[in-house]
This record gives sequence, C-alpha cells and structure tokens, in this order.
Amino acid sequence: FRPVAPALWALSGVDGTDATRALLDAALPQLPLTTLNSVVSVCHLAKQLAPEAKVTPRSVACSVGLINLLGCPFGAMPCCHGAGGLAAQHAFGARRGVSVLFLGGCKMLLALALGGPLVSLLGAFPAPLLGVMLLFSGVE
Repeated sequence: FRPVAPALWALSGVDGTDATRALLDAALPQLPLTTLNSVVSVCHLAKQLAPEAKVTPRSVACSVGLINLLGCPFGAMPCCHGAGGLAAQHAFGARRGVSVLFLGGCKMLLALALGGPLVSLLGAFPAPLLGVMLLFSGVE
C-alpha cells in the first residue's frame, strides 16, 4: 500500500486557454444543474422525508464543496449528494446518517476484497438489463 499523492499529472501541459475553455464549456453550464439537483432538491426532499432534520442549502452546498475540494486533487470524480440517492436510500429503509457510512464501508470492503474480479463481473453485466433498471428507477 502506498499513499496517494495529489493528481498533479492531470494538470501537466494545461495552459490558460485550456483553463478558460474548461470554465466556460464545462464548469459554468454545470452550475445550475448541480445547484438544483444536489442542493435545492436535496433540501426540499429532506424536509419532506424528515421535517425535524435541520438541512439548509448552505450546509448542503458547503458539504458538496468540501467533498470536491478534498477528493478531486487525489483523482476522485466530482461528487454531489443528489436527491435521487437520498430518495433511494430512504426507500430502502435508511433513516439516519449511519446508513450512508455502512453503505460506504460495505463498498470499500467489496473493493478491497474482490476488486479485480468484481470489475470483470460488472463489465460482463448485460447493457440492456442496465437500461431496463435505469428506466424503472427513472419512472420511480
């Protein structure tokens, strides 16, 4: 096991033109979608599912920002909470934050124990079946 260093390799050869293009073509168009899906809708759904919870747009936005500021330099994909994940977790019985920790722990154990074979298995999963599952989750 070796420690993970920040993903500086991803920035090699980047100049001002690349940064401007990324900002204008990727980051700015993504802001409304991210704000609505990962902040506004999460707060609205959280108030519906658990009216006693003290969820504010500021706390959710800060959480999403912190996740990305800490993870992305180490090569993590940008992340957000998303109302879909909250709705799915609630539908499967999650009522407290510890359920997310449990799910994350299970995923980490699976990845560490069965990383390579699990990737092969997921790669062999039939794409049409994934499409049907996505359709049903969208209808839900």
